[in-house]
Amino acid sequence: MWPTMDIDLDNLRLRTLTEADAPAVVEATSAETEPSFWGPRPVGPYSLAEAKNALREWDPDSDGQVSFGAFSDNRLVGALGLMPDAPQSAELAYWVRPEWRRRGIALRGITAVTQWAHEHAQLPRVWLEIRPDNAPSLRLAERAGFTFEERLAHHCRSWTADDPGQDTWHDCLIWSHTVLE
Repeated sequence: MWPTMDIDLDNLRLRTLTEADAPAVVEATSAETEPSFWGPRPVGPYSLAEAKNALREWDPDSDGQVSFGAFSDNRLVGALGLMPDAPQSAELAYWVRPEWRRRGIALRGITAVTQWAHEHAQLPRVWLEIRPDNAPSLRLAERAGFTFEERLAHHCRSWTADDPGQDTWHDCLIWSHTVLE
């Protein structure tokens, strides 16, 4: 079970998302056409049923993954998620709606969620998985205080085919943020 997050960051509020936020997810993803890095479909647009299902999968009351919304004036402008991969480690994923990109939302969100994960969720290691050709995300990782760990050859799926055996796979760069105990 994850502790609840609710943080104010100068005109940006980060808080744990629940199934009640499904309409906000539908509205926020309505203009998204970019493919998701971690799944077989674009980040959006979501239908109401898809948004509810996704938020149920990211239930903060479980020991699994959890998602957080970045809100500006009660409008969902981005989302971040923690996906545990070990008892003291979790991957951090993030997304900012297209028309809100390049405003510092991802940097503020990643920094706040990482600090929260270390302090409140007791995770000594938070990490990012980034495509080698994603220059903005690489710059963001560095600016957020993450350190390059390793390159994993042909580790990440491209999601161009339903069958993993027929899909293409690409390299991923792992960046981490750790606290010493």
